[in-house]
Amino acid sequence: MPHGTRKKPFSGKAKKQQMKIKKQRLNPTLSGGSHSKDDIDDYTSIGRNKYALKFPSESKKELMERREEARKAILPLSYKDQEVAEDYFPPLIDMPKRPPWNMNMSKRELELQEQKYFEEYQNIRRISNISHFELNLETWRQLWRVLEKSDILLFIVDIRYPVLMFPPYLYHYVTKELKKDMILVLNKVDFASPGLVVAWKEYFHETYPKLHILLFTSYPTYNLHGNTEKTQGLQKRRIRGKLKMAAEGAQKLLDICKEIVKDKVDLTSWHEKIQNEMQMEYNLDDINHKDSVTITKEDTSYYEHEQYKNGVLTIGCIGTPNVGKSSLMNALMGKKVVSVSRTPGHTKYFQTIFLTKNVCLCDCPGLVFPSTVPKELQILMGSFPIAQVRDPCSTVKFLAERVDLPKLLRLEHPDKDDTWSAMDICEAWAIKRGFLTARTGRPDTYRAANSLLRMALGGAISIFVYPLNWSVNQEKWENHPEVELVRWIQGKNRTEDTDKDSETEKYSTEEEEEEEEEEEEEEEEESNSDNTSSDESKIRHVVNKFEVLSADL
Repeated sequence: MPHGTRKKPFSGKAKKQQMKIKKQRLNPTLSGGSHSKDDIDDYTSIGRNKYALKFPSESKKELMERREEARKAILPLSYKDQEVAEDYFPPLIDMPKRPPWNMNMSKRELELQEQKYFEEYQNIRRISNISHFELNLETWRQLWRVLEKSDILLFIVDIRYPVLMFPPYLYHYVTKELKKDMILVLNKVDFASPGLVVAWKEYFHETYPKLHILLFTSYPTYNLHGNTEKTQGLQKRRIRGKLKMAAEGAQKLLDICKEIVKDKVDLTSWHEKIQNEMQMEYNLDDINHKDSVTITKEDTSYYEHEQYKNGVLTIGCIGTPNVGKSSLMNALMGKKVVSVSRTPGHTKYFQTIFLTKNVCLCDCPGLVFPSTVPKELQILMGSFPIAQVRDPCSTVKFLAERVDLPKLLRLEHPDKDDTWSAMDICEAWAIKRGFLTARTGRPDTYRAANSLLRMALGGAISIFVYPLNWSVNQEKWENHPEVELVRWIQGKNRTEDTDKDSETEKYSTEEEEEEEEEEEEEEEEESNSDNTSSDESKIRHVVNKFEVLSADL
């Protein structure tokens, strides 16, 4: 055995001091002497680079309170109780904005000025009920860069939680101070009923009159319900559906951009690209090629905006994590140009992608904007990483109050009781799925809770927030004239519109849950599943909609 110096005892106090120094090194804004011990130790860093997401961590007291809540009986909420407005963005809350600067300042001077400003801005965390938001200055710098560089801002939200993801202060800053046009993309419209989609669209039209609104989905119904006479598997039909949606979504975005830019930018090449994609036969072996795409990684340097510089239209894509920004850009291109993940913070820095020679897209990292949205909703929205949730069962309670999980998942109560708590649901799901702890062989409620949250995030369990007066006006919205247009975008026909419970019940099988977990762990791996459901043969084939798009031109 080699001789060496004997290791010295390493106390917990020394380890804590070591971690404190490490946090200060990772986050320069905490290096000042004005911060207390609590200010330094109260956040969690996701990742190790300068673009890592940072969130405040919970105290032991808060964790204990949440665990107690998870053991209480669940009281279902009505639609009325699930209606929300923009109350989650009170007037006292605003976003950090780049402090004034000029071209005579050095980069070092600007960075110090921004760090000082951001330290002072973080005092907003003392506002009561403020939720977790982005604490990394580097991520905000990239938003500032995208806002400066872009001619049009494309803000993407998830149709399930649109009003919780769209900060009014950003809308006012872009339209009034920057005087730029803004497009709101209601993404993942295939998750919601057509009536709910129309209701949210009308809400944003009335509340934010300067917004241009676009409905979009990367997974229309014809992704899954293809022609069963062909031998291609589920994965290939999904890919073909995405390529169809590429041309359709690009066409809708092009129409809005034409309305905004008029004759200031020649968008003929974009129009021709879309026409070619509508007519071409897609080769599934070539979908990952980037031969017609130019991608550059941008820094957060300082840029004096010039509208439509060099005849190029620059479109900035921003939004919260997991709303589908990267998927939208891939769909618009018809190729995989931006990697996609369900983990918040996957996109670390913004990239510029030339759609054509004079149309440029900027993909900004997902940002969690300051608000008072409850943490449970932030987890279900995908703003907070599920893997970092220390007590997922309390969030399952929040979910179970809005969705009848025992009925949806066909669960049997562990104690043969009629009253359910979140812990009972997690235990019953662990038993059904075979989630057991390694040492004792007991039901692994922690793993079961994480499984349920991933299903809700992926859409296997449908949960929504509703606009005000939805419970009163639901029939009105379900019979609105625009419902047929939404069905067309979703790729649905009338027979496929069902109520909320039956719509989600098809996702509660064990096969679908296994697929969700596999995609969470290995997003880049292609599924070899060619075993289509027997029910698929009964579904009417949806016709190709390219002819309608071509006629509109």
